Amino acid sequence: MADKYRVLIVDDDQGLLRLLSLRLSSSGYAVKAVESGEQALEQLPVFQPHLIITDLKMDGMDGMTLFNHVHARNPELPVLILTAHGTIPDAFEAASRGVFAYLTKPFDSRVLLEHVARALETTGHSLAG
Repeated sequence: MADKYRVLIVDDDQGLLRLLSLRLSSSGYAVKAVESGEQALEQLPVFQPHLIITDLKMDGMDGMTLFNHVHARNPELPVLILTAHGTIPDAFEAASRGVFAYLTKPFDSRVLLEHVARALETTGHSLAG
C-alpha cells in the first residue's frame, strides 16, 4: 500500500464517490473518499494525498474554497475539479488560480484517469524514496 499514489476524493454525492473510488482503486491508486471540504482538510495531514479530486458545488465549503485552503498550505499539491455546472469563464478562473484540471460531469473515466496520471507526472511526485 505504501507504494501507491494516494488520491483524496471530495464530493457530496455518495454514488459518485463510490464510482470514482472504484475506478481509481481498480487503476492502482490508494483512495480516500470524503463528503465535504471540511472533511478533506481534516484528512490532509493524515492521508497525505498526492492528488485531490473535488466537486465544485457542495454544501458548506465548495471546491474552489477547498482549493484555496489546500493551495495555501501546499501549492504543489494538484487539485482536479469536477463540476456539472461548468462554464468557460469558471474553467479559466480555476486554471488561472492554479487548479490542475477542470472537468465537466458527466466525464469519461478514461479522460479522468489520463488527467490523474498527468497531474502526478507533472508535479513530479515519485514513489521512490
